[in-house]
Amino acid sequence: MDISQANQYIAHLNRNATQRSVAFAEGRVMRWRIFGKGDPLVLVHGGHGSWLHWIRNIEALSRNHMLYVPDLPGFGDSDEAPAESCIQTLVDAIIVSLDTLLSGRRTLDLAGFSLGGVVSAHVAVQRGAVRRLALLGSPGSETPSRRKGELIRWRNAADDAAQNAALQHNLLTHMMYAQRNIDALAFRAYADSIKAARFRSRDRAHAIPLNEILKSYSKPVRFMYGEHDVICTPALAKHSLENTLARRECRVIQASGHWVQLERADTVNDELARWFATAAVTEQAQCLA
Repeated sequence: MDISQANQYIAHLNRNATQRSVAFAEGRVMRWRIFGKGDPLVLVHGGHGSWLHWIRNIEALSRNHMLYVPDLPGFGDSDEAPAESCIQTLVDAIIVSLDTLLSGRRTLDLAGFSLGGVVSAHVAVQRGAVRRLALLGSPGSETPSRRKGELIRWRNAADDAAQNAALQHNLLTHMMYAQRNIDALAFRAYADSIKAARFRSRDRAHAIPLNEILKSYSKPVRFMYGEHDVICTPALAKHSLENTLARRECRVIQASGHWVQLERADTVNDELARWFATAAVTEQAQCLA
């Protein structure tokens, strides 16, 4: 996909989204994009991200779900988070705005990527009414990180060409496994998201182990990591996350880095479709029992 095609595809999704600006604090709104029909499925982006973190998943997942895809406060098209905000600010914003969008505490499914995985875990516990949870590339597995190299301060670049080169370097160093997988859509989604990110927090809530966050959440959880994710050691994460609490599954996706739902979109889309379809079937069976 070249840059013209990438621009057209993003514009196409924007045109086909129902866009809502929902209050999460006094005088501040979150932008939500809504796609498809069916049971509600919320997709929460990662740090320095936006709804574009799910750019290769929206069409596939919206075939059987009504997707609710936010820009978190301080990211993308949403308003700034209040001063001195922390991870809990993002959790509260999702809960408040979702209850507005859904007219109450309606049951939903929830998927989060990276920092959004940590936020989603807290939402599942604190909001309740989350039927199934999928956490992709989430910190908190308590396994060693595996950095590929140093990130470049792209804001200090001398010109646009140098800035783009820095962003390309950072995308491959932190987010992706293979250079061949970085096309114009991947770069545009990454660059646009990171340039629009304003949220800053020194809060260390994202360092709390996932098993600690989720110890009171009894519903099924699917963890997913790219084989070459730099934020953890996926093989070790699989063992620790599956064996600590009940109803936990962890899938390691081969030939992928941290941004697993983009780099291996077809595989992840199939996995998520099956995971959340199982939730609907299980709920229906319980209702008939």
